[in-house]
Amino acid sequence: MNDLQKECDNCWSVFSTYFPHLTKPKLVIKKLKTTWGWCGGGYISLNKKLENVRKVDFVRHVIYHEMSHLLQPNHKKEFYDVLKLFDLLQLQENKKLTKRIDAFRAIAEQAKTIENESITDRKSVV
Repeated sequence: MNDLQKECDNCWSVFSTYFPHLTKPKLVIKKLKTTWGWCGGGYISLNKKLENVRKVDFVRHVIYHEMSHLLQPNHKKEFYDVLKLFDLLQLQENKKLTKRIDAFRAIAEQAKTIENESITDRKSVV
């Protein structure tokens, strides 16, 4: 059993505690040309190149991504709701996105304040 198989088994042990009604998919590790992973028909296929990826969080991201497809076949909101339960990278991205949104709101609030001050200044001149 290789490290990718072990990692997949570890991820499944966590994933299946939340969704015990699911049947464990068969794992296939093979060369995939355009994707890191694929899920369908009771199988999860992982790209053989993942065996050489040193960032375990990324490997787990791919595994949990494919496992999430067992519940939601496409990338709708429900898919990401499942993925974010397990995926550290998804949680990090969500935190980055939240920081960007907060920064944007702060900039928008500043612009609104400046605009209101400008309107107030113009009214006092008239």
